[in-house]
Amino acid sequence: MTLVTIDTSAVAESDRLDFWRSTVCDNFVALNVAPTGTGLVAGRVTAANVADTHLRRISSVPHTFERTERQVRRADEDYLQIALARRGRTLVVQDGREAVIGPGEFVLYDSSRPFTFATSDSFEYSVCLHPKRDLPLSAAEMASSTAITFDGRRGVGALLPPLLSSLDRAVGDDLPEAGQAAVARTIGDLFVALVRSRVPAGAQNLHLVRARAYIDDHLADPDLDPAQVAAACAISLSYLHKVFADADESVAGRIREQRLQGAWADLRRSDLPIGAVGARWGMPDPAAFSRSFRTRFGLSPREHRRS
Repeated sequence: MTLVTIDTSAVAESDRLDFWRSTVCDNFVALNVAPTGTGLVAGRVTAANVADTHLRRISSVPHTFERTERQVRRADEDYLQIALARRGRTLVVQDGREAVIGPGEFVLYDSSRPFTFATSDSFEYSVCLHPKRDLPLSAAEMASSTAITFDGRRGVGALLPPLLSSLDRAVGDDLPEAGQAAVARTIGDLFVALVRSRVPAGAQNLHLVRARAYIDDHLADPDLDPAQVAAACAISLSYLHKVFADADESVAGRIREQRLQGAWADLRRSDLPIGAVGARWGMPDPAAFSRSFRTRFGLSPREHRRS
């Protein structure tokens, strides 16, 4: 768990703004980064990873950070995030709600939908980005918990600041892979506790869990469809659709999204031909794969690989 610190003071004044914008997008998610002052931008980011969970601390002058619909479409980041205010006050907007956080308060927000952070003065946050795929939460539960102010001094919320502070202190130590996975699970458990402390929890439907697992294990099968999933789970097709609808998903949408996310990652790390990547993820028709990829991410598979 290597701790990395990036500071704009190490960069020539003429390059600082571009450097800062790149630093923020590289360490968080793609954003419009707009300092609201007229002087030189000054900022600092400290970054570390625990398994697939990202821990960040950021401080700077007043800003507006905006995640747009276009940026969401073009990205593969899919995190539920926590921003804990250490200094300054911030307006957070997502999912039709607005929250204001000050020191000791925090919000949850979702990288897969647009959001805005607008600070009124200089600020400092601790931020945790946790993969949504590792959270046993429905899409409806997560969407109902964003842009709500949590008090980090009371209730379940009081668990968060000391956890993030202890991680800040421990993150420089060597921790085996198994230990990192255990720490990441602990962080995920806290996310679940926070969401369900504010959002009424429905019991996780066992059929939904089984159906998602079956889909994830059979994405390479080009014939995978809702009927096959229902048969494998020994439930009716109509009930399968209901189970997914209750979780604010669709069966076909889940299959398509998981395939495209897998292809997105493979195009970054694999030298396979583009058509072979599509076929590997159950999309053997190159033209159809390219159309679906462009619709989801806003660029073609070839453009993504080139970038």
